[in-house]
Amino acid sequence: MTPRRRILLVVETTDLLRHAALLEAAASRWEVLTLSPREVLSEPMEEPLDAILVATERLPEEWLERWRRGEERPLLVRLSDRASEACQASEGPWDWIIPASQPWPALETLFSAPLMDPKPEVPVRKVLLAGEATVGKTSLVTFYLHRAFDPRRRMTIGVDIHICPVEVEGVAVRLVVWDVGGQRRFAALRDLFYRGAAAGALVFDLSNRLSFYQLLNWWQELRHHTGSMPMLLVGNKADLPREVSRFEAESLARAWGTPYFETSCVTGTGIPEFFRALAMAALRGVSP
Repeated sequence: MTPRRRILLVVETTDLLRHAALLEAAASRWEVLTLSPREVLSEPMEEPLDAILVATERLPEEWLERWRRGEERPLLVRLSDRASEACQASEGPWDWIIPASQPWPALETLFSAPLMDPKPEVPVRKVLLAGEATVGKTSLVTFYLHRAFDPRRRMTIGVDIHICPVEVEGVAVRLVVWDVGGQRRFAALRDLFYRGAAAGALVFDLSNRLSFYQLLNWWQELRHHTGSMPMLLVGNKADLPREVSRFEAESLARAWGTPYFETSCVTGTGIPEFFRALAMAALRGVSP
């Protein structure tokens, strides 16, 4: 099978929610990477890119100019709030400038050109990771994508969105993972975060009993907003001294009729199995 095209979206973390619809649509066709301006400048891209979409003003043009010098350079596209329609750029590093408010029709047209060969569509499913702050939801995604634990990882503010490719029983799936911040001040916004989700996981910290007690509130909130959406239960930080026994966690999972996984973002224990189960639940509409 021809490799899927690689698209890089450079966007401020705080603007991810604004571009969620673009991410979900693009992920069904291409391999989509998202990096903040700071990350993209400090982490060199080792693999080739087919297109770079920039949705921030903070990226220096010198960084983009170096991409123009390659023989097989990527398409450079600016998502601009000032643009009312897509147009070819007459100067600067850009190939195209398209409206940030309605980018998808123009991107579809651009990426149907020979640069972007048609690829078999891959199922895309929106999934949720919910639970108290600092239980390690973002670290689960980071370890799954990069096979590494970042002890300096910042706390999620509101919501982070990640694209996670998963293979389930020989079927490729793309999970658009909405990593929901646990702070109470975002509770009023979470109805927007939950909308359209195919599956979810409630995550708690095995070394923090309070995070386990708070699961009931999260369960009730998700059931209120998502109805009978399949859910998984995850006990994270299995590498630390535990305050919650496996028996307690499994008993709660049985009471709720949901699978239970124990994971560690330091050792990687249980993380691939958890993401495969989450993808299976999202595809089938039932908990595995």
